[in-house]
Amino acid sequence: MGRLGSKGLLLLGSMIMLGGSAQAQYLRSSYFMEGTSARLQLNPGLQPTKGYFNIPVIGSFNMSASSNVLGTSDIIDIINSGSDLYSNDALFNCLKADNRMNVNLNTDILSFGWYRGKGFWSFNVGLRTDFGATLAKDMFSMMRTMNGFSLEDVAGTNQSYNLSNQTLNLKAYAEIGLGYSRRITEKLTVGGRVKVLLGLARAEMNINQFDLNLDVPNPNYMNNQNYESRGELSPSDWYGAHYSYSADGNVITTLKGGGMTFDNNGMIDNFELDASDLGIAGSGFGIDLGASYKVWDNLTVSASILDLGFLKWKESETTVATVSGKADETIDANNYDRYIGGDFLSFERFDFEEGSSEKVKTKTHLYSTLLLAGEYGLLNNKLSVGAMYTARFAEPKTLNELTFLATFRPKNWLNAAISYSPIQASGKSIGLAVKLGPLFVGTDYMFFGGNSKSVNGFLGISFPLGGKPKPLSEL
Repeated sequence: MGRLGSKGLLLLGSMIMLGGSAQAQYLRSSYFMEGTSARLQLNPGLQPTKGYFNIPVIGSFNMSASSNVLGTSDIIDIINSGSDLYSNDALFNCLKADNRMNVNLNTDILSFGWYRGKGFWSFNVGLRTDFGATLAKDMFSMMRTMNGFSLEDVAGTNQSYNLSNQTLNLKAYAEIGLGYSRRITEKLTVGGRVKVLLGLARAEMNINQFDLNLDVPNPNYMNNQNYESRGELSPSDWYGAHYSYSADGNVITTLKGGGMTFDNNGMIDNFELDASDLGIAGSGFGIDLGASYKVWDNLTVSASILDLGFLKWKESETTVATVSGKADETIDANNYDRYIGGDFLSFERFDFEEGSSEKVKTKTHLYSTLLLAGEYGLLNNKLSVGAMYTARFAEPKTLNELTFLATFRPKNWLNAAISYSPIQASGKSIGLAVKLGPLFVGTDYMFFGGNSKSVNGFLGISFPLGGKPKPLSEL
């Protein structure tokens, strides 16, 4: 059990922004690799050359992350510097007024597919995590000041910070899916997947308004003859500073066996977690739809829409903290610890108090993805070239990507693809994917001296299951 502070949530977003920077939820480079099951995640209307059984957990593992702020070279430089997060100039100089990031983690605990009659069936039980955030550069500016960074520059000035329109969104849920695809004609194949969703955890922070002012006349600081010999500030150096803010926001957690707790005054006290009581905190439904159509013998077009659905979280497992109002104080010995000392971004400082779960939305939508693709086959369809457009409707902003692919597929056990995605990677990377026997690995972003703001990776281990598809005339 530990005390909950907004600093912890903001630091979570910062670490994710520093720790990885992908666009789509699944591996686009696998899309035209007919020997892999990974392509079904992008379009349930596609069919592999054989049935499959994926090794549990590591048989279908995918991670992706994207940021409009930091690239891979920036991250390496920051890690190597060993500097404090907020006082790190390399980080601060990379930031924009609006800093966005998205992270997705997916794995199937159990997944397999097989041909039966006129169609192809697939089944999976998986775990999914989606994270999105928007952070203001002023938040980092404020923390540089509040942590004692360059206070010589702010004494005798008025510091104003606009921290409005910041968000953090995290959803973790389990998925039980059943898919089916069928060739309607020699040219047209359609498919779909229905998914039962079980919510595991949800966390949101929505800062609609947060305007902070700090007036620092602070004669004690400027006139303290012993400051240089002490090498640090004392609380009295802040006395006389004027502190005020205007805020409107909320924090929401939904978790069976845990959540925020409040003291007798209705203020945030702790965050509790009882591992023995963890369980289902919500439920929902999702659907994927897809189709492919052979225009000519060598030209095929396809489309899909993924993750149309929602999660409805239980009010009984939801805790809410809200802040709405203003504060206006002059710093002295009685209130220094509340407004300047300690954890500057603690919820207690900004008067977050218990709110009602009845006044917040309990229904959240999945991040849907739209996919459009075209492929031209060569050398008796053992080689193909194609293009794909994807749009993932994530928060805080839709992520778009255009991908060009060349795929080599001489055998079911040997498939390889190379791809180029110019938008998220700024044209500075290629994608590679290889299926060699049961092992499949790939990434849409492989950099050679570039500074990528997107990365992803896929690991799969699967074995053949069942027979091959039969010609439509035999069905």
